[in-house]
Amino acid sequence: MPLRQPGAATKHGQSEVFACSQCPFLHTVKVKLRQHIEKCLMDEHRGHDTVSAAAERTEKQKQLGATQRKFQQRIQEREKELQDLRQAVESHMLSAQAAVEDSERIFTEIIHSIEKRCSEVKELIRDQEKSAVSWAERVLEQLEQEIAELRRRDAELEQFSHIEDHIHFLQSCQSVCAPPKPGDLPSITVNPHTYFETVRKSVSELKERLEDVGKGELVKISQAVKEGNILQTAEPRTRKQSLKSPRVVLSHHCLKQEAL
Repeated sequence: MPLRQPGAATKHGQSEVFACSQCPFLHTVKVKLRQHIEKCLMDEHRGHDTVSAAAERTEKQKQLGATQRKFQQRIQEREKELQDLRQAVESHMLSAQAAVEDSERIFTEIIHSIEKRCSEVKELIRDQEKSAVSWAERVLEQLEQEIAELRRRDAELEQFSHIEDHIHFLQSCQSVCAPPKPGDLPSITVNPHTYFETVRKSVSELKERLEDVGKGELVKISQAVKEGNILQTAEPRTRKQSLKSPRVVLSHHCLKQEAL
């Protein structure tokens, strides 16, 4: 059937009839014809709209799938990080406990070592005291014997000086008046009262050196303790990355502990 021109009019009885160019329907009112034509045109293009929407839906569906895969990949990465972090926390706690126990054991050994050295020093002092006192007591005994002999000779001289017989006095004077023989002991000089002052000074210097070493080592230990973090912040590669939240990674020490 040849298409009619829109709004073409024909005579139908006494009424003027308007034909639709999109369909075989006839209308007697021109306004209704115009509405009908618009409806026909909308129905005609609805199929085109459906095809266009389907194609766009396919494209958007691809984008949705790609976005969903990114979310799933992100979920897997975060779940892996969550598992690694939990293991790192457990490893960190075990490592901290081991460090506490080792530190306590080592410091106990240091204390025992110092106590042992202290006992050795006290034993040295006691041995020296015993030796010095024993020798001094022997010297005291010899001095007492020598003094007693000198007193006896002095008493004899005193008694001899009162002899009235001049001949006897002169005859005996040479032997009696002989000077005292030198004793078996040489002259004795007592040390000043600083017997163990050098020992006290040496022990005090040892204490100061130990304190200095302890302070220096404590600084190193404190720094090492502060480095025992579970997480460390990675350096941003660009300024744009630095404006975002910092990237956190597991510390190498924790990963090493996990491997062990």
